[in-house]
Amino acid sequence: MNLVLEEDKLSQLGGLLTKLIKEGGASYTLLTDMAGNLICKNGEGAVDATSLAVLAAANFAATKEIARLIGEEEFSLLFHRGQKENIHFTRISPEILLIVLFKPYVSLGLLRLKVESIKKEIQRLLEE
Repeated sequence: MNLVLEEDKLSQLGGLLTKLIKEGGASYTLLTDMAGNLICKNGEGAVDATSLAVLAAANFAATKEIARLIGEEEFSLLFHRGQKENIHFTRISPEILLIVLFKPYVSLGLLRLKVESIKKEIQRLLEE
C-alpha cells in the first residue's frame, strides 16, 4: 500500500488523536501502517514512537497468525495491561493501526468507546 497524505489531512488526523487524549483519557496515541511506518502521533512523555510503531505492527501481525492458527480470521484489537501504562491496539483499516497508551486507572470500557468513535472518524477522513 502506498498511503500519501496531504498536510491538511495529517493535521486533521493529529486533531483526532488529540481528541482521543482529551476525551478518552489516553496519554499517547500513534497511527501507523501495518509495516510499522509512523503516520502521526500525539501525547506526552518520552516515547520512542518510531520503535513503538514498528514493534506494534509486528505484534499485530504475529497475533493475526495466532488467530489464523486457532481458526479465527483475525483479532481486531489487542490490549496489554501494565503496572504503569496500558496499551490498546485497534485496526482502523486493512493497512492502518491505531495504538493508544493509557494509565491503569483509565476505564478500558470508556477508552474502547472513544476509540471506536475516533476509528470511524479516521476511516471517513482516509476515504476522502
